[in-house]
Amino acid sequence: MLYLLTILFLFLVVVTYLGIKVEGLHHTKSNSIQVKSDSCNRVNTRVGLISIHKPIFTRSLHTVERSLVNPWFMTGLVDAEGCFVVQIVKDDSRNLGYFVLASFELALNVKDRLLLNLLQETMGNIGNIYYNPQDDTYKYKVSNIEGLINFVLPHFEKYPLLTQKKVDFYLFVKIVQIINKKEHLTLKGLQEIINIKSSLNLGLSRKLLDNFKVVPVERSKFNPIFISDPAWLAGFCEGESCFYINIGKSPKSKTGWAVQLVFKITQHSRDIQLLELIKNFFGCGRIEKRAGFAADFTVTSRSSLESKILTFFNKYPLLGSKLLNLKDFNEAFKIMEAKGHLTEEGLNKIRVIKAGMNTGRTDKNN
Repeated sequence: MLYLLTILFLFLVVVTYLGIKVEGLHHTKSNSIQVKSDSCNRVNTRVGLISIHKPIFTRSLHTVERSLVNPWFMTGLVDAEGCFVVQIVKDDSRNLGYFVLASFELALNVKDRLLLNLLQETMGNIGNIYYNPQDDTYKYKVSNIEGLINFVLPHFEKYPLLTQKKVDFYLFVKIVQIINKKEHLTLKGLQEIINIKSSLNLGLSRKLLDNFKVVPVERSKFNPIFISDPAWLAGFCEGESCFYINIGKSPKSKTGWAVQLVFKITQHSRDIQLLELIKNFFGCGRIEKRAGFAADFTVTSRSSLESKILTFFNKYPLLGSKLLNLKDFNEAFKIMEAKGHLTEEGLNKIRVIKAGMNTGRTDKNN
């Protein structure tokens, strides 16, 4: 009997020990990762743009909850910074003498590597992220045909683009379908891809134009009629908007200087209708055409900045390094609301804020 009791006691000890180890292992597999970054803290709130992230301004380490970026935010960011690429490269080892590669790409400033990680997770962890030392950017790239068909194409079908990039997307889809059927390995299929690519993005290289008889496919017209989702606009602003401060001489001011806060979105003139939709969405601002092929949506009214712009981004926050510029912009706004910009002390504070924004931002003031 004593022998059996001893065996039972040892068995309970072992089970208890293993239970503790399993529980400990479970806790080490947390959903959180901690990384060095120059952006901001994001913590789980289940509200806002990413079912998960509420921005907390900081200048140090931050913990990021592994979750998915709102899909509309991703589409908006791709409308701003993404690209659908088709490369046709001379390769004598191939039967037709050419190699065809289709890829989805999204490049961001080196400070936004963390955001690219989140976007990659949103896409099912497909593709790779590369560093480009030439322009100090990170690029998220998906070129695997299965990844394109199973993740990338379905995403933009369900959450469609709103710029002229949508036309490029549907041309890209046709090429991916040809590649998926292996028809790019035939002369007919390769010619079809070349005809489609001639209407995609910037078109064909001079070498391809010289080596092939090109019959460009018709590029369809697209004009957006409404902003699909506020999260799309937040993602688009992550890539295309700018918060900045103008300080100019003013003989009417006691300090001799005037301060103006500016929120701006710039687009190619072909997307001026989209700027009009953004203007209508915010219910403020103005559209200004530049010389050449660009146009701006601009807001300078402090009342509009407070009630429309800052209120919007408080509800639908930015997720990348631009969030820091928004934070500084907001600090300058508070100084101006308190009439501090009319004093030398307040003006100098705004000058310091301005010097550390946008291209003036360094690792020391992140």
